[in-house]
Amino acid sequence: MKWKVFIITCALFGGIILLDRIIFSKLYFFFPNETEWDSSPWYNFIFKTKELQSSEDKHRTIITGSSVALYSVLPDRLNQKENPVTKYHFFSHVAMAPTDLDYYKKDLLDSHPQLVVYLLNFADLQWEYQDLENDKLKFNEKIWVTQFGERYPAKTIYPVAYLLDHWKELPRKTLSKLAAKSLFYVSRFRVFFWDPIEVYIDNHFRSGRKYHLYQGEKPLEGIWSKGWTKESATLVCSEKKPKESLFFQKSNTKLLFRFFKDSNSLDKPIFEIEKTFVRSGWNDLEWTSLIQSSLVWSIVQIKVLSELSSAKEVNLIRYGRDESVGVRLSHFFCRTSSLENKSYSRGSYWDDTRLVTKTVSDFKEDYSERMIRDAGTRLELMRLHLVREAKRNVNTAPFEPWWEFNRILSISDYFYQNKIPFVLILSPENPIEFEIYKNSNWRKDWITNLKSHLEPRGQTLIDHTEAVSDFRYFFDPHHLTYEGADFYNFIFSKSLEPQISKFNP
Repeated sequence: MKWKVFIITCALFGGIILLDRIIFSKLYFFFPNETEWDSSPWYNFIFKTKELQSSEDKHRTIITGSSVALYSVLPDRLNQKENPVTKYHFFSHVAMAPTDLDYYKKDLLDSHPQLVVYLLNFADLQWEYQDLENDKLKFNEKIWVTQFGERYPAKTIYPVAYLLDHWKELPRKTLSKLAAKSLFYVSRFRVFFWDPIEVYIDNHFRSGRKYHLYQGEKPLEGIWSKGWTKESATLVCSEKKPKESLFFQKSNTKLLFRFFKDSNSLDKPIFEIEKTFVRSGWNDLEWTSLIQSSLVWSIVQIKVLSELSSAKEVNLIRYGRDESVGVRLSHFFCRTSSLENKSYSRGSYWDDTRLVTKTVSDFKEDYSERMIRDAGTRLELMRLHLVREAKRNVNTAPFEPWWEFNRILSISDYFYQNKIPFVLILSPENPIEFEIYKNSNWRKDWITNLKSHLEPRGQTLIDHTEAVSDFRYFFDPHHLTYEGADFYNFIFSKSLEPQISKFNP
């Protein structure tokens, strides 16, 4: 009887595991992915990995790295070239450390690359675990092992491998958590399970009032990523839906609507009307209540006539120089719903563009307010503050290989052994921040050590740290704005031509 119970229990447990793998590792990723740029990083990374592994290109260049890589180049723009000799793809997620990529290297190899480009930044080197003692940097392995086991990548993407490597060193709580996630995909994926489902419901069954990024027609004046206009918004209305939505921060908001026939007659509106919206919050907008259906128009201008709200007031920014905002537009305002996968497609918004338009002195003042003032006490800047302090520390410390550095060498060796060309690029840094450690011996020795490992293997190190000299192209110490990434795109692709030309001489 005991044996029967044991066999039945094992069969049930095995069936549950099999069902878990079929549903959550396989079928779940057949669900349409309509998530937007940077909206669900762990789901999108796994989805993208499966997509790459199930497809092939004539020549595929895979760009890997952390959010710095994601914000440094625009593969969509690179892939628009005529007669491209390669197709660029991302294999990247936020906070990807060299250790993470070392665990992913087999998955990356299975994604069919003909060239792997690793965009690496000083901030990626996990300075949280490096302490300065007696003018030397000491890596705290014990804290590293415990805290890495609690990070989303270890819990969600490689719990089995991490558990096998560090089970002797992990505390009991982390050990049991990783063991459960090693057994069941539903336990791993529950952190993002509803993300694509909620986005699908929002896109297909709701009014477009809840969204991550604005995807409607973009006004000539620019628009914030959350859909807030400036004082005036002039846009082509490619689809005149019966009903749209506008959000007002203040009650009794007065708007001027001006309608134009086409882009050649923006100085001659065919009709204009003022309307006051009594309620704050979301309001319906019906075109037929504003303009007669007999009048043919394609462009509308929406101008706020009453008191404007500010970017800080509507929670677009917290620090830095404030700006006026107008109204918020619904998700697909004046445009057909665009439901393709945009998870790795970055768009241009006023959030970034406004930084490029500032004068040098205004930008420095704004940057100091946003990124430097009280950085040691502001929770959202703690890591940037820690990295900034690390840059100061390396000015006096000698270079010595440590855990994350050795992971880079391990990645290099793996692609060398598998005969996949590998390029390591040191990504651009904001000149304001790079100046802190630019001339340190540590940096010189770090680069020398990397080159001495890569070059004998026929691999390439490219130092683009100073490739973008205008600091207005940076949002923070390491992340480029959209305009900055667009500028860097040419430098990036040009530097890879020698490697890519080997495929198509």
